[in-house]
This record gives sequence, C-alpha cells and structure tokens, in this order.
Amino acid sequence: MNKTTVDLSNPTFYAEPNNYLYRLKRKITYRKILNIINHHISNQANQSILEIGTGSGFLTSFLEKEYSNITIYGLEYDNRLVELTKSKVNSSIIIQGNAENFDLKRKFNLIVSLQVIEHLYNPVDMLKCVNEHLVEDGIFIFTTPNLGCISNKVMKMKWHGYRIDHVSLKSKNDWDDLLLKQEFYKLYSGSSFFSGIPFLNKFPFGIFNWFLLFFIGFLPWSKGESYIGVFRKNK
Repeated sequence: MNKTTVDLSNPTFYAEPNNYLYRLKRKITYRKILNIINHHISNQANQSILEIGTGSGFLTSFLEKEYSNITIYGLEYDNRLVELTKSKVNSSIIIQGNAENFDLKRKFNLIVSLQVIEHLYNPVDMLKCVNEHLVEDGIFIFTTPNLGCISNKVMKMKWHGYRIDHVSLKSKNDWDDLLLKQEFYKLYSGSSFFSGIPFLNKFPFGIFNWFLLFFIGFLPWSKGESYIGVFRKNK
C-alpha cells in the first residue's frame, strides 16, 4: 500500500464548516476554477467530470448543481471526508481511494484536483492515473502551492505552504516540466497573487489582494501564491 500523509488517528484539518456564509466563501474561492471548467465542458449527458481529493465536498457539490446532466465522480482517501462529501451531494458518485493508485473502470472528459498533489509522496503516479482516466483530448486542471512564490521568499520557513503533509512542493516551472514529461499538452499555467503574506490580507491591503483574486484569479506568471495548470491529454 502506498505511503500517505493522511493521519487517520487524529482529527482532520480538512473538515470544513457547512453554514451559509462559509459555503458562499467557498463559492467565491472557486469562481475562477468553475469558469475554467465551464470553458472546457458542456452540460451534456455524454460528458463526465472527476474530482480527485474532494475534501469536505464543496467543489463536487457546486459541480453537481452546475452540471445536472453529466456524470460526476469524486475520489477521496479519508473516509471522514468521503462521508462529508456524500452529505453534500445527491447524484454524484463518491469513492474512497488513493490518488496515487486508482482505477475507476471508466474515462472522463475533465479531471480537476485542487490543493491535493502536494500531499502525495509520488505525484507522478497520480499523473499517470489521470492520463489513463482521461478521454482523448481530455482536460486536467489542478492547483497546488507554488514553491517559487514571492510569499515563500518573504516569509521563508514561516510561509504557510510549509506543512508536515506538504511533501511534494514545486515551483511553477517544475510543475510545467513534470506535466510535459508525462505527455500532457499545456493549455495554460500561471499563479495567483499574495495571500501568503499576512499583512497583505489585512485592511487596507487585503481589499486590493482579494479584488485581484476575485476578478482576475490567476496570471501567467511564476511568483504567485498558488499554481494553476490546465493541460490536455496528448493523443
């Protein structure tokens, strides 16, 4: 069995509240991701989406409401989070499984994974599974902390990207290179802004920072807090 960073003996950090305001916050957080997904997939019965690492299930639940006609799967290693995700969805198929080693016996038009790959000791194994589960020309979207960000340079070891369960941190360029080596074609890659620097999240700087995150989301540069990659499976 693959070694994992999930500690099942202690309460999970990733069980999030489910009140109205928190759901609204999550919807705003995922706004740009949902726009990107919408650009690459349509609400037709022959389409399908897989989310790898559902966490508390917010994105999967948003996808289910947005794409009522298509098949949506969610994969999550932690059974506690599997149950949280199931509590938020109706028709989505939620499966307990390891992101480095899964076989769902079907292919998907789009696979999305947010802030998951940095938790894996063998991220290449996940990328191989993704490739095997995408249809020809299928789309893979993922985000992860960006080791090359300005926040890391400023905060050094106090940067919040350094966590005991973040075992595969890389820079934007390193992620780009790794995906290309795994036979993906890059459609877009970039990074966000400065949320890892504490004073930039406080008034009045926080207003500007959150304005950038909400209305722009990501830029094609290498110094932002969080990396995003949008890749197509090569034929």
